[in-house]
Amino acid sequence: MRPDAVVFDLDGTLADTAADIQQALNRVLADEQLPFVDVAAVRLMIGRGPEVLVSRTLESLDTPAAADRVARMTNAFRENYSKQGNNLSRLFPGATECLEDLARLRIAIGLCSNKPESNCTQLLDDLGIRGHFAAIHGSGSGLPLKPDPKALVTTVRRLGATHPLYVGDSATDVTTARAASIPVALVRGGYTQTPPEALAADWVLERLSDLPSIWQSR
Repeated sequence: MRPDAVVFDLDGTLADTAADIQQALNRVLADEQLPFVDVAAVRLMIGRGPEVLVSRTLESLDTPAAADRVARMTNAFRENYSKQGNNLSRLFPGATECLEDLARLRIAIGLCSNKPESNCTQLLDDLGIRGHFAAIHGSGSGLPLKPDPKALVTTVRRLGATHPLYVGDSATDVTTARAASIPVALVRGGYTQTPPEALAADWVLERLSDLPSIWQSR
């Protein structure tokens, strides 16, 4: 059955944002007199919001992650990331074609991310794709972060969908979709160490432009 709405994750799914995140994070590490982290390491720490990113970074550096330090560094990261812009972030191959195909098919498009909502909207603007999205949900609304399903369920409700599909790149996205009783597709090449085939998604996409093949082949 063709979905009436598709909700996307953002970082690692629609856009490769790791280089900008690394830049903002390394500024914080410099202020803390800690070593820099490379972009490959950052890719594997993205996905559960800024606070978890900072905690994972400190753990990777064998540095105590005391709550007050994590909070201070998280606030500094958010400020740096919001100020610096998205000059290094790029859409993944097939993202534009995918969004255009969904628009032609009159399928509603939403976004559900653990990235702060103001950063989500700014990134979509900078990438030139914000106009495709009828609902955008990021962190900061008071709802718990994924993999809690509430944010995804809320996004689907805002789209007025009865047959939604969620598209992500990681185990967090699969867990979120399962908890929301929504089918899920994973796109290859995202921010996960585990191969997509091992994450028990309903479908694995080589690239986002392959998304319509999910229902066209049925």
